[in-house]
Amino acid sequence: MNIKIPKHGGPDGQGLPEEVIDELIEIVKLELFNEDQLKQAIELCISASTQDQWNNNYRLRLVEILKI
Repeated sequence: MNIKIPKHGGPDGQGLPEEVIDELIEIVKLELFNEDQLKQAIELCISASTQDQWNNNYRLRLVEILKI
């Protein structure tokens, strides 16, 4: 998959519970989503996250899992 994980540029979302990103990481590991589904899930997570959550935690975790 050729997925880019963008940085969150704002505005802040309400905050994304860590359980949600853990579930997304599990979906990535199990390859349950196609590329389009994964892009949509990432966009939704970005919009719900605060910039700090996404840029300093969740994004880095996804980049590590996807090895990009």
